[in-house]
Amino acid sequence: MKNGNLSAQSPSKTLIAIFVVIVIATTAACVYGCAPKETSEQATAQSAEEAPVMQGEFSFSADSDCATCHETEGGSMTDGNCPAANHAAQSCIDCHTDIDGLTSVHDGVAYGDKTAKRLKKTVVDEATCLTDVCHGSYEALAEKTASSTILTDNDGTTVNPHDMPVNEDHETIDCGSCHDMHASDDIAKTAQKACQSCHHMGTYECYTCHE
Repeated sequence: MKNGNLSAQSPSKTLIAIFVVIVIATTAACVYGCAPKETSEQATAQSAEEAPVMQGEFSFSADSDCATCHETEGGSMTDGNCPAANHAAQSCIDCHTDIDGLTSVHDGVAYGDKTAKRLKKTVVDEATCLTDVCHGSYEALAEKTASSTILTDNDGTTVNPHDMPVNEDHETIDCGSCHDMHASDDIAKTAQKACQSCHHMGTYECYTCHE
């Protein structure tokens, strides 16, 4: 009888075992299928994070990617609030033409060094802005801004920003004095601030306070 009972129960146990295996396999498949998959964007981002950071000394050349270090200026080229965005089709050296000067200021610079918050050691030659293929002469610009009231003092006197009186004090004013290419500052406020650095009483009269 005992042998007979064992023989009768064996097929039943076998079926139960097979059923348990199927349930476990099905559950595992569902869990794997519902698990979040790594997107291609995540994989790319992870690869970028794992990519080795550039190290060693930096050697400036006309082909250098300035945005590697100057991230703020690089980002301004695609920021619609910055004037630089209007020049996005140009390269940095189209405006920053002093290659020798740039090479000099980058002497001894290494990747990972703290970058300058502002480009104080390089200037843009005003002649670069005033070519016929760019913005034209001051005379041409003055015609376009003849009705501008941006520069109006406390007495109601208005000065055309591109046709200011010629004097020694105005010789230091150039395009960059008002047009901060890589900043999103309001152009009117920037221009007024440039004037107020000298005309601090809010009037555009000259030599009424200082001899």
